[in-house]
Amino acid sequence: MNLAILEPPPPPPPHDPRERDLALTLEGWEVRVFGDRQFEYFATRGFWHVQLWHPRAGVSILTPSRLTRGFYEAFPVAGWKGQAPDYEHLATLVREHRVALPSKAALLRIERAFVDDVVHARDPMFS
Repeated sequence: MNLAILEPPPPPPPHDPRERDLALTLEGWEVRVFGDRQFEYFATRGFWHVQLWHPRAGVSILTPSRLTRGFYEAFPVAGWKGQAPDYEHLATLVREHRVALPSKAALLRIERAFVDDVVHARDPMFS
């Protein structure tokens, strides 16, 4: 009898971590970003964001962008997606998974380095 361990299905887009490249790991979380053509599409339309993916817990977080209407978005939350306006509410959303978020300061550094600085570098006004 073959008792292969089945992995749960990946989250639905835009939370599927296979759509992004691994950029950094921090406290059990993977920071994932789009590359190449996807980068061009998302960055030029205000949709640029990073994903924090916790592979052990199967939790995905998207940083605020036009894609999430300016909110953090977590998956899964009560079986689907949940949005949070700030770090404190985001921490509450992921609490059901018994994983700790990176600190608020670390998350802000990630957003600054992987989102804000990237978007500003692409904008001729900031060059």
